[in-house]
Amino acid sequence: MNKNPQVTEQTRENLREAFWDLYADRPLDKITVREITDRAGYNRATFYLYYHDVYDVLEQVEDMVMGSIESLVNDRLMRGESLDFTDHMGTILQMAQQYSSYIAVLLGESGDPAFANRFKEVIKPLLGRFVLPSEGVSKAEGHIIEEFYLSGIVAAVQAWIADGNRLPIDQFVYLILRTALPGSADATSRASGR
Repeated sequence: MNKNPQVTEQTRENLREAFWDLYADRPLDKITVREITDRAGYNRATFYLYYHDVYDVLEQVEDMVMGSIESLVNDRLMRGESLDFTDHMGTILQMAQQYSSYIAVLLGESGDPAFANRFKEVIKPLLGRFVLPSEGVSKAEGHIIEEFYLSGIVAAVQAWIADGNRLPIDQFVYLILRTALPGSADATSRASGR
């Protein structure tokens, strides 16, 4: 018997959302398959058609979010010849906004610390190519500068997502340019008429 792909994907999504509702409120090790299936309206056998366990659900959610961000970075942002911080950061923020319900939890206090590291690894090539100095710094110094930028970007996105009254993306980018990269803010403000 062939399964309808739309029904299959809807079932997977319903289970994922039921898991996510629980994960947003409590630690992963306190969530049971029974709770997920009860909330989603399926039986345990249906859950096991799609996921091995609750850890697999979390991993698949993380893979979905990170896969989209990684595709964005590799297929669009790394293709340019130079860094357009306004465009690049704005695009990353649009992606973060699309997945904000997931990212708020994954980067939040009770989220998975490995997710923040994965996020850093995905955006690291942008820094290596466009931001970090290639000359005049030792390998150790380069690593410190890289971590400074990566941690700052992750923390800024985390704070922006956690704020229910988010700044509009263009204002967020301008704020970062004005305070963290002041030379870039002058060029950006002239271009945008600010």
